[in-house]
Amino acid sequence: MEIAAVNGPGSVVVAGDQQALDGLVGVCEGEGVRVRRIPVDYASHTVRVEEIEEELGSVLAGIAPGAGRVPFYSTVTGAPVDAATLDAGYWYRNLRHTVRFEEATRALAAAGHRVFVEVSSHPVLVPGVEETVEACGVGPVVVTGTLRRNEDGPGRFVEALARLHVQGVGVDWAALLGRGSGWPVDLPTYAFQRRRFWLESGRGAEDPTADSDEVDARFWDAVEREDLGSLAKIVGFDPDNRDEFLKAMTSTLGTLSTWRRGRTEKSMHNRLRYRVAWAPLPPVADGASTGSWLVVVPPTADDDDRIVGMVGRLEGLGMRTRIVEFTEANSADYVDTMRRATAEEEFTGVLSLVALDPRKRPGFPVLTEGTAATLALVRAHGEIAVGPPLWCVTSGAVSIGPTDPLRAPEQAVIWGLGHAAALEHPDRWGGLVDLPEVIDARTGPALFGVLNGPSGEDQIAVRSAGVFGRRLSESPLRTEPTRRDWRPRGTVLVTGGTTGLGRHAARWLAEAGAEHLLLTVDGDPQATHVHDCVAELTELGVGVTVSAADISSRAGVAELLAESPSRPALTAVVHAADFARIMPVGDIDADALREVLSVKADSALYLDELLGDRPLDSFVVFSSAAGVWGGGGQGVAGAVNAFLDALVEQRRARGLSSTSLAWGVIEGLGVAADPEVQQLLRRRGVTPMASEVAVGALSAAIQSDDGVVAVADIDWSTFVPAFTSSRPSPLLSDLPEVRRITEAAGSAPEQAETDAGLANQLAGANEAEQTRILLKLVREQAAAALGQTDLEQVKPRQAFQEMGFDSLAAVTLRNALAAAVGASLPATAIFDYPTPAALVDYLRDELVADQMVDEVDEAELRRVLAAVPLSRFQEAGVLDALWSMARSEPAASEPGAVPEGTEEIELIDAMDVDDLVQRALGRTQP
Repeated sequence: MEIAAVNGPGSVVVAGDQQALDGLVGVCEGEGVRVRRIPVDYASHTVRVEEIEEELGSVLAGIAPGAGRVPFYSTVTGAPVDAATLDAGYWYRNLRHTVRFEEATRALAAAGHRVFVEVSSHPVLVPGVEETVEACGVGPVVVTGTLRRNEDGPGRFVEALARLHVQGVGVDWAALLGRGSGWPVDLPTYAFQRRRFWLESGRGAEDPTADSDEVDARFWDAVEREDLGSLAKIVGFDPDNRDEFLKAMTSTLGTLSTWRRGRTEKSMHNRLRYRVAWAPLPPVADGASTGSWLVVVPPTADDDDRIVGMVGRLEGLGMRTRIVEFTEANSADYVDTMRRATAEEEFTGVLSLVALDPRKRPGFPVLTEGTAATLALVRAHGEIAVGPPLWCVTSGAVSIGPTDPLRAPEQAVIWGLGHAAALEHPDRWGGLVDLPEVIDARTGPALFGVLNGPSGEDQIAVRSAGVFGRRLSESPLRTEPTRRDWRPRGTVLVTGGTTGLGRHAARWLAEAGAEHLLLTVDGDPQATHVHDCVAELTELGVGVTVSAADISSRAGVAELLAESPSRPALTAVVHAADFARIMPVGDIDADALREVLSVKADSALYLDELLGDRPLDSFVVFSSAAGVWGGGGQGVAGAVNAFLDALVEQRRARGLSSTSLAWGVIEGLGVAADPEVQQLLRRRGVTPMASEVAVGALSAAIQSDDGVVAVADIDWSTFVPAFTSSRPSPLLSDLPEVRRITEAAGSAPEQAETDAGLANQLAGANEAEQTRILLKLVREQAAAALGQTDLEQVKPRQAFQEMGFDSLAAVTLRNALAAAVGASLPATAIFDYPTPAALVDYLRDELVADQMVDEVDEAELRRVLAAVPLSRFQEAGVLDALWSMARSEPAASEPGAVPEGTEEIELIDAMDVDDLVQRALGRTQP
């Protein structure tokens, strides 16, 4: 017998003499191994083929191979070969030697191929391909066949193509169906109407003690402790047969205890794990733009076809734009421009395209001119007291799935900054939009709909397939770990491995079997804590090398990676180096960002570039939840860690092992080193994790071959109200726990604008924002009155009667709106204002006019105005008016009255600038 083919990790074909095969089948069946005979009467890939070698050579002698246009992966060698070498000798070897199909599949996966189609009469090799790519850990792939046994007609073939199509694989339908077939056919312009009625299952479904009673708890506690005596009492075993019970249980208790502990640990890890997903969003209803937009472009805009094309498409759709060129150096001019522009015209929003400037800052591989300019723009926008919301556009900063490669990880820095800006400046932040590489006819309308729509989405990816919203979802561990048997070996590099979580990771690696640890330090390698760390690791039997190489430079990383005869070859990397900076977005400048980028981001990029496609067992980076959902004061951390997550996604798309763990708060480390800060975090719903739990999560993530996974202990019932207090968060809206919390509170996150704070929201908004808030409210209530759950059923300019409103529905809508706005509405409001847009205009006029009654806090107003420099009043042209008003007040008999005549002139002469402003506002110093 010989091994004829290796089709996958668990699929082998054996060929040989009948009697020998019969014996093998019997052994396999006796051991429970699935075995199936292949009905053939010849033994290919065995020594029997040698009997026809000469005959094959004669038959195939006329073959003249030529070079192919498509790369050819050989199952004879398991690697790419030149098609020009496929002569008669090759095809004899193909028939004689073992089929190395698994090796060829692995080579294809390593080369980045993610679509595998078996073209055959029956999908024999599909299972082997699926097993192989799963073992490679390359992430989601598409594997399918074409025909099936007894189903070999055109219908089955077209169905196979359709399966590829719906999974994002391009299919040339015109070539299949013919140019004259009437293809393509336009789909309806409205979205498919889907509703989900299944109840969402929350966390805890896998928790083995979730619904246990006291007896269950005691039983499993005894099992975990392997306490046979207690177990016998719990199950009520006959004392007379106690020895029999103990004998029977001794052989199984250890296995049962291990299973129980593993299941409990897995349940704990599942509770902490989250990932980012992308949800398709319904298209926004057609309608006119709700105002003018200030479009901010980089100085390279005229030479960038994407920018020119996008602005042109938006203007072609009716968007009124004013173009402003922006650089980091002219941010002060931008503030002045904005003030003048908003005084002349009301803007719906500011659309920034400056992040699309790809030029790198010299000497800094991650920081681009577009990132630096965007950071300056965010700061400058924050200086404007009242301004339209700022939307930042990137391209290729995110990936929505395996067929959408992440092209620009450096632009992910913008997304990390944006998460913090949304929390710190909710009134001036619009959102983030990522565009596809190719700007086509669908991109403009999609972006137009995002900017003018009422959805409330603020983290969006526009793709040719539609518009997608960023969502946080649970990320349970796989039922069977992809790399269950993974163990560290050889040398493992741990940056920052002598402090913080890096030190915990180094200890875990030493205990798990690493032969040598290469640790980097940022500072004195002779420091006491470094010596203590090395001594601790050495006691565990692992070799240790400490390096003070500057990992923020390419040369330093190259020095670090240089092979040394004193240690085994490098097999894995854990990038745990960290540099924390807590500061509001308004205080971050390019220097502060560059400082942190150099330690975490630049070093990670150098590691990736210098390691190239070297096959490593693991490449792990320690990221932060700040890059996933953001946090106040976490702008720098969010920016840097968003880049790390993006780099890992890009590496995985190249077929390289990579994992990013976006940590929440870990007890005793970083900000949680302060007990008072720990208490503050707990009050906000963030529970610091024990370092042992974090190390367990690290091990589970590597064995599960995760890409980017966030690990955090969050009490959503406490966290969500605080996180969404100033701004709804669609990002969290799909989490089952968050849904239950918001539903129990009687208000979903996206309905926050319709609560009792509506009046305050309208008072602090410009006209365009007021229209948006009220239009969303009217559409929601109108949909509810019609019994609909889809806002797309309520078009802004469609008549209520056309939607199906009768008198009862009109009264229902009127009552609901009256309750929402806290004001009575006429019974005929729905008929007097027959469309949602018309009704919004009426509501805005009524509600905003009522708010303009003089309910001003005079003391607060005077305090604020007193802090404004005199030059600002002069620039705005209001100083003379203020002074005239102050002089014209008949206040001679009032306290602090201005003296007349000479006394007044002398008093004014004695005033400094601040006194003059105070005097102009009617206040005097004691």
